[in-house]
Amino acid sequence: MNFLAAYFLLLAAGALSGQRADFGRMVLGSGLAALSALILFAPEQPYPVQLAYKLGTALFITAAVFGCRSKRRLLTAACWYGALNIALAGIVMLAILRTGTTLLQTGNLAVYLRVSPLLLVVLSGGCCAAVELGMRLLDRRKAPAQSVGLELDLCESTIHLRAALDTGCHLTDPITCLPVLVVSFPDARNRLPPEIQAYLAAWFAGSPPGEPPPGARLRLIPCTGAADRSLLPGFAVGNIGLITEHGVLGLGRSAVAFAPRSFGSESYEALYGNDFL
Repeated sequence: MNFLAAYFLLLAAGALSGQRADFGRMVLGSGLAALSALILFAPEQPYPVQLAYKLGTALFITAAVFGCRSKRRLLTAACWYGALNIALAGIVMLAILRTGTTLLQTGNLAVYLRVSPLLLVVLSGGCCAAVELGMRLLDRRKAPAQSVGLELDLCESTIHLRAALDTGCHLTDPITCLPVLVVSFPDARNRLPPEIQAYLAAWFAGSPPGEPPPGARLRLIPCTGAADRSLLPGFAVGNIGLITEHGVLGLGRSAVAFAPRSFGSESYEALYGNDFL
């Protein structure tokens, strides 16, 4: 039951920190969280040791789930995960105190509640659902405004694009599980190598595009929109670089996916999510 409760809480922490993890990482993090609760049965430790253990395990679990690419976002997820754990324990403890039962056991800042496992899972799921509902109701996303310059190599050609942040962009490469840059094919068409232009034009026209151009590794990127699901064509790239005033900052190995429609702006041709930079 601790495993399922941790799974829901990690989902909520990811939503609040603007991150998403694949199913395998979520399972790993939930298992680590369930194991960390075993300190309840250890001899009582000094309070500083207990606090260090709780903070360290929260940081380790969220790092296993969401990665360490951004220390600031990792710390945000860890803080939300810890806060949700405390909130859930408080809700259940309040319910126990209101009913006058003695079903609570604590030790080393871990809480064991001798309640129905189904109740614990329902409360954990309710916590996750409340966060998800709140995020949807309070979502007031504005159209991306400020853009950044990106550089990538595709078919032995260096391509420069302008990209804007879209907090709703959570596409990942199914092979590497890394976040994906989404490029509008109509907006960026003239910046692409001719062989890539021809391949994507045939793809979006519904004609058999044949084999990818030499040197291009095709990726099919799952995309879930407001009304439908689809597969976007894309290509693996060795490195995507962020163009700064001090030079090009490498962001590592990733992929680009191409959308068939224009983004409707002259300021950028690509979108990236919070996980990308």
